Amino acid sequence: MTDDRAEPIEAIPIETAVNPLTSALAWLAVVVVVVGVGSWVWTRWINPPVGNTIARYVSKDAGVVFADPTVAQFTVTFPAAYRTTKGTNQFGTTFTATSTVGDYEFSATKTPEPASTLDNFETALNTLAAQYVVNEKGAELVSQTQPLPLVDTGFKEFVYRRGSTYWRVQFRLLKDRLYTVKARLPNSDPRPFRRLTTSFNALGAR
Repeated sequence: MTDDRAEPIEAIPIETAVNPLTSALAWLAVVVVVVGVGSWVWTRWINPPVGNTIARYVSKDAGVVFADPTVAQFTVTFPAAYRTTKGTNQFGTTFTATSTVGDYEFSATKTPEPASTLDNFETALNTLAAQYVVNEKGAELVSQTQPLPLVDTGFKEFVYRRGSTYWRVQFRLLKDRLYTVKARLPNSDPRPFRRLTTSFNALGAR
């Protein structure tokens, strides 16, 4: 028989001593992991370093596509976000898209031109290239190509520099507009400019 009057046995509390040093180290490990993951996300996706952005752009692992078949009439891939500006000349609307990453600046511009400019494209492009170099005070011409006729397009490239800053420019002259694809670079590496120019395509009637 059981004695209903017996009182239940209460649990005996067991106290576990926590080492303050162990606790501090555990929290420190958590903080290190959180900071490491946050830093990776920030530098990889939110605000990557300039060098990383350009390297990924050159390797075609990243880029921001601009496309406008109506006003700008071109498409191009920039390394990062771009801004656009419009203006006018006597022949129509000018349009520029520009992307800046640190000391790097990439741009593509459409400038309306009369059809007669293409008839004498050699002189027109050589003169314009010389003006670019003169306008950048203290710059020197590094290299240039002769203007070439490429499928109803006058084509020319040139490079000029001032100190360690290089400007690389490509002209594409169509019958009614001039495209200027340009990169300002903090060194002589041509690869970011090549990535820019190979991604560029003129849209609309030629």
